[in-house]
Amino acid sequence: MVIATLAPDAPGDLMIDIVDVRKRFGATQALRGVTCSFSRGEFVALLGSNGAGKSTLVKILDGVYPADAGTIAVRGGRAGLGVVHQDLGLVDGMTVAENLCLGAPRRLVNPRAEARLTTEALRAVGLTSIDPYALVSTLSLGQRAMVAVAKTLHRGADTVVIDEVTAGLHPHEARWVVERLRVAAEFGATVLMVTHKLDEVVGAATRYVVLSDGEVALDEDAGGIARADLVAMMSRGRSVSAPAPGAGRVDASGGGIVCELKGVHAGGAGPIDLTVTEGRITAITGPLGSGLHEVAYAAAGLLTPDAGTVRVASDVRRACVPAHRESEGVFAEHTVQFNVAVGGWSRWRGRTGLLRVRQMRRDCDDAVAALAVVPHRLDATVSDLSGGNQQKTLFARALMRRPRLLVLCEPTRGVDVATRREIYAQVRRMADSGTGVLMASTDYEDIAALADTTGVLTADGTVSEWLTPDRLPELTTELA
Repeated sequence: MVIATLAPDAPGDLMIDIVDVRKRFGATQALRGVTCSFSRGEFVALLGSNGAGKSTLVKILDGVYPADAGTIAVRGGRAGLGVVHQDLGLVDGMTVAENLCLGAPRRLVNPRAEARLTTEALRAVGLTSIDPYALVSTLSLGQRAMVAVAKTLHRGADTVVIDEVTAGLHPHEARWVVERLRVAAEFGATVLMVTHKLDEVVGAATRYVVLSDGEVALDEDAGGIARADLVAMMSRGRSVSAPAPGAGRVDASGGGIVCELKGVHAGGAGPIDLTVTEGRITAITGPLGSGLHEVAYAAAGLLTPDAGTVRVASDVRRACVPAHRESEGVFAEHTVQFNVAVGGWSRWRGRTGLLRVRQMRRDCDDAVAALAVVPHRLDATVSDLSGGNQQKTLFARALMRRPRLLVLCEPTRGVDVATRREIYAQVRRMADSGTGVLMASTDYEDIAALADTTGVLTADGTVSEWLTPDRLPELTTELA
């Protein structure tokens, strides 16, 4: 399907018109006739549970997938619509101005003129303090995200789709990005933001569109619906009550030591001393770039520290859910079964050395069912799954190893509110069964729901203090 140009007689403020768009992947009907339209200057939050169809719709808008049926018409045609993905598509070693001009027809040779145009493009998204000559690598992650948005609008797009770009940002920086997006909408851009974090868009979005099972389940102006109703619609009837810190734990006192870090330096962090014990969830948190993920990888045995020692108890099986599932986790072009089973082949190897394939399939199926991966098909290609269901596939792989040390990095990145609670419950069950858990997260909700003790890393990578659950509200000034 080719994205068409809006007819000349279309209403002047209409920017996108989507009519009865459908898409099937094998036995899974991902979109069941999506119909909606978007107008100039709107800031629309595109919401829905994992597997609801958001990712499929975005990929159709971006030209990655063709639709099976239906029509999409955009003011200005294909060039009038831009999509900003999590990887942002920027070159870190180039300046902001060079990135904005990269790949565009070279009509200017005057660097001052290019800088002036770059300043105007940045001002259109509320960025007034960024030097056009600054290297992108020197910018914060939030600033880079908005440079990517400015680049998209600078290329002539009137409508921009923001696809989970705030998922890995510090909460206060994510709010800053959303405020800049609101400014862009006020300047006349049409903004469609895909996110699972309602707190980012409540109060900023002018409209909510919720997908459920491949259909538009709700399309309301922001002033016409309460936050609780949005949560209920997104959760599709699943329980989303927030667990209290430590609730349901059999014994948070812990048992024997499963992992100990002494004087560890990794990724700019250090020296770090911490101990993970059986049945206890130890967390580390801090700003992005402080090295907290690298410390976790060192504990998981995936990274050799620059200094210090990592001691793991004998016969301890380790498993890790990495921070970036796209580049460090899933094998996107392989099946769900392969992704769950990979690395654990010895579990199903018989005396003859051959794999017990039927048992492997049963075990993988049980793991996928326990985490409610959608669609529940072991032969589904992981790249066809939503981001949240890819995250659950990684969890299924980690749990398949039956680890005594479970390392989690940003465990709920890109998952909906109900899936977040399901992951919390699964991690708690692991701890209650005696597994030692080390979690590295910048998400306050993860810390508050799970951690028995939390080490707070400063920007220079040292632990400023260890907090017990009763002192976690002190983190809100830094993480919320």
